Amino acid sequence: MKLKFTLIALFSCAILCSQDFLEVQLPKPDKLSPFFVGPLLKSTIHYGVTPPNYNGEVILFNHGYIDLNQTQFLFNNSFYQKTYDEGYQAVFVATTRGGGIWVNGELLAKSIDIITEKYNVADVSIIAHSNGGKAAEAAMIQYGKKDKIQQVFALGTPYWGTYLADISQMPWLNWAWRLTGLNEGARTSTTYYCRDVVRPYLDKNSNNEPDKFVVLGASGYFNGSNLLARAAFTTTGGILLPVQGANDGVAPYRSTLRPGAEYVFRKNDYRAFFDHIDVSLGQFSWSYIKSYLQNRSQKSNHTLETETPANFIAESNYYIIYSENEYDHMVLDKNSTFAVAEILHENPTAEFLGFDQDQKQINTLKRQNEQDYKTMIPFSKNNIQLKSDSRFAAFIKQNNGITMSLEHLIRNSYPTLKVDVFSNKKNEELLVNTKIRGIIIKTSKIDGTPLKNDPEVISFDKKNGSFYFDTKNLDAGVYSLFLNSESKGNFKRSIISGFVVGDINKALDTDEEVADIFNKNEKSMTITPNSVGNYALLSLKGSNTSDELSINIYDITGKKITDFVIPVNQNSQYNISEKLQSLSGGIYLLQVNNNKTIKFVKE
Repeated sequence: MKLKFTLIALFSCAILCSQDFLEVQLPKPDKLSPFFVGPLLKSTIHYGVTPPNYNGEVILFNHGYIDLNQTQFLFNNSFYQKTYDEGYQAVFVATTRGGGIWVNGELLAKSIDIITEKYNVADVSIIAHSNGGKAAEAAMIQYGKKDKIQQVFALGTPYWGTYLADISQMPWLNWAWRLTGLNEGARTSTTYYCRDVVRPYLDKNSNNEPDKFVVLGASGYFNGSNLLARAAFTTTGGILLPVQGANDGVAPYRSTLRPGAEYVFRKNDYRAFFDHIDVSLGQFSWSYIKSYLQNRSQKSNHTLETETPANFIAESNYYIIYSENEYDHMVLDKNSTFAVAEILHENPTAEFLGFDQDQKQINTLKRQNEQDYKTMIPFSKNNIQLKSDSRFAAFIKQNNGITMSLEHLIRNSYPTLKVDVFSNKKNEELLVNTKIRGIIIKTSKIDGTPLKNDPEVISFDKKNGSFYFDTKNLDAGVYSLFLNSESKGNFKRSIISGFVVGDINKALDTDEEVADIFNKNEKSMTITPNSVGNYALLSLKGSNTSDELSINIYDITGKKITDFVIPVNQNSQYNISEKLQSLSGGIYLLQVNNNKTIKFVKE
């Protein structure tokens, strides 16, 4: 106990103050204790001890999240010890937890100025894990620190985003991203934000120096050594693997391929069969980094990868069901006899039961490849309701050749979404009367500033066998998309994705500070209570030009469930309890006059 208080006192005395950072002096690596680094409420610079054989070079470590910088770079990690032994001055910079690439990049740029002045050096090398690698390029390019950065070693950085971040932008699925502990930074880590904003903006910038980046992308989501962290990350790998290929459980390998960078590992390189946690550990990565530090002209001896997701077309052989929706069932495609439910669940000890149409329990569901946050259940009976003691999202995967694809056609800052559904010859007849539905949510401004908006239902126009949605009538911003296709009784497919509308250069080339705050616009429509039981009151603000209100009710796939008309009254409040009584429990969207939309939950 005495030692504990002594360490806490030392930690307190070591804290210095600056405008943007707490500055903390660490002990020598062999004296380091968790008591020196606790939960942080402010961005922090931890200074390592200057080694006796100091070689005059400073290495800056950055994770990109305030409370992971210390845990993954300082403890159970040999980076501090190895850099100290080799004569490098180590500095650990924690930026913010939820600021995203631009906020963290600006903070990292400020820390570089502080550090170079403190040690009287011209530049630093950066070892960055995960989103820290994106903060490093923002600091270099957007915030003008290219001359103060000698090299950037990017460990598992999703430069092209990650599909799990796409999933997190659906309000009813954002808990899935929290399984990794990285929820708040997901907005600027989606595949579509990185593809449509980050990459075109930074890669074409005159400050971009791609040869300064050395990428270590891992492929072994299934082979982590950190068992405590592995469960959540491995969960993501099960979804990422079929969607984005080889991955480390969070970052797909091809997402780590920053254009023009030096790639240390090939895809599925046997030397890189470790996961997203392990790639951040010095015991796995230092030997490779050291060789590049000592020889900047070094090149890998393999052909550079050319595969990048710039023109990536999302494809799906699955549809998604959500635990809170009683109307969601596990359904087999017509003529199918077998499918697999790959389930992400919030409770690591979740139990699952299946019920038939008569609510009789099915005893034939057998869990396979069970992990803490993921469960696979094969099934051969049709129309099964899956119930659990945990929130979950189930990806129902069919393997009969029916696939839905989503492609973005960019036209003058307003993309057109193109959807195709295709099949092998055996099942072509199942595509008759296919309908495409979409739910969009504007989640942020182009600069990443978060917004809170209700979902909207969008319609697709069919032309020459494909389905199109033109975004030209949407306001500038970042939109998440829940895309669904269905031929009733034949098949269903889902894709979670998104898109960006507007001029990215105009949005990012501004002197205005990026504010990480939610918009405060007062809603013009509410349902009381939001969780509807036997009573529901719809309230509208603003004038209505018609004598009646046309109400449409949709499920979260955009499928219309019911509609009705009610006369306008003077107080603009409407008891719609009776109209909603027949709905099954779950999440719904209520739309007024084909315009305003609000989400509500039916108990």
